[in-house]
Amino acid sequence: MLREIYDSLPPLLQRGIDEVWSSIPPSIKLGTAYSDMRKLLSASDSWTQDQIHAWQNVAIKKLLQHAYSTTVFYRRIFDDAGFNPESFRDVSDLQRIPSITKQTVQENLQDMLSDAFSSKQQIRMTTGGTTGRQLVFYAQKRFTMAREKAFFDYLWSKVGYIAGTSEKVVLRNNVLPKGALWQYNHRDKSLILDPYHLTDDNCARIMEKLNEVQIPFFHVYPSSALMLADYINRTGNCLRYKPKAVFASSENLYMGQREIVETAFGCPMLLHYGHSEMCCVASWCLEENHYHLEEIYGYTELLDAAQKVITEPGQMGEITATGLNNYVLPLIRYRTADYAAYAEHNAKCHYSGRVLQDVEGRWLQEMLVTSKGNKISMTAINFHSDIFDRVKFYQFYQDTPGKVTMRIVKNDGYTQMDETAIRHALEGKLGEFLDLEFSYVDAVEQTRNGKYRYIISKI
Repeated sequence: MLREIYDSLPPLLQRGIDEVWSSIPPSIKLGTAYSDMRKLLSASDSWTQDQIHAWQNVAIKKLLQHAYSTTVFYRRIFDDAGFNPESFRDVSDLQRIPSITKQTVQENLQDMLSDAFSSKQQIRMTTGGTTGRQLVFYAQKRFTMAREKAFFDYLWSKVGYIAGTSEKVVLRNNVLPKGALWQYNHRDKSLILDPYHLTDDNCARIMEKLNEVQIPFFHVYPSSALMLADYINRTGNCLRYKPKAVFASSENLYMGQREIVETAFGCPMLLHYGHSEMCCVASWCLEENHYHLEEIYGYTELLDAAQKVITEPGQMGEITATGLNNYVLPLIRYRTADYAAYAEHNAKCHYSGRVLQDVEGRWLQEMLVTSKGNKISMTAINFHSDIFDRVKFYQFYQDTPGKVTMRIVKNDGYTQMDETAIRHALEGKLGEFLDLEFSYVDAVEQTRNGKYRYIISKI
């Protein structure tokens, strides 16, 4: 209702409302879920490893008790494993519980939902579908996302970002009105750039705008930042001010790429690992070349191919996490299909929690090429919506610049209306320089080692 009223207002009045809203502190807008988490994070900064472990043990036991008493699924698998959450003492006891996967959630969604929450207290969410199939799950309204924002506001504050006050430039996956290269979001104090048309001419106009407004923080996908950085380093048309930080997420960053971005932007690039299911976050260390596991966000294990817990540094394992911020649909020992290894602590880094190296996420820097020759990151095309509800798998195939085929494995109930909705959504992101065709197949192509690729490119 309120959204409909807002959408019907003249743009000038909408802007006034947005500016008033942006001036309200997050602790007031988001309530105690936000403010309590910010206080906890500030306090935990000075905790020892023993204090972190003690807090985790209490938080995990509370989650396990809740999951057992309010969900059909966890009651069943705990009983089958002979595990009683009342007997939980420390994180080593988690190994008595079977791990779960995305497929587990897809097949048991209703049984995994807690009966302690009504439908009005739930919010439907989806993952981006990096495995070619979206995951639908549910979170707690006015709680899960408030705590999520508290985490990232806190992490960003370490380099001077002030939530509700600082401005940022966003170069991710936003679709702007046709012909617009940027748009200012007064509600979020963000200058949003178009990531889909980063030609040299457009980059020149964007640089002129950035030098005019001189916003100190950037929030980017690595691939989009690299495209702008390539233009800056190649042409010498640079920023005439010094930003404070480039915050990056959602894609792998490969050797040498951080240096390319930092050279172009003249400030640190801070990459964090996270995923849509919100079970694990690892933030980039400002002192050393590794990630800090955010131990208050969730509890993370690394599992080898035999599902054994890895404890030694240097051995790659699947990131398996227990989220502590979602009681509507608890995810306990959730295997993410992402991989990492523990790193050794060293003298420069004073973080008391565990640290990771070699994080290999699901999002690769895969690109589509338009007829004009510019590239569109597949991460930027990532969707979090219900348009893929009746799609089992999907994949993009391209062998000619400016043309792309979307291969779809249909699910039950798929109709022409689904294709129309998908086409409309994709064409809004792909623009006029990339023609889209649909192909319906029985299976999508995999790599030689059996892994799924979001895009198959023959260019």
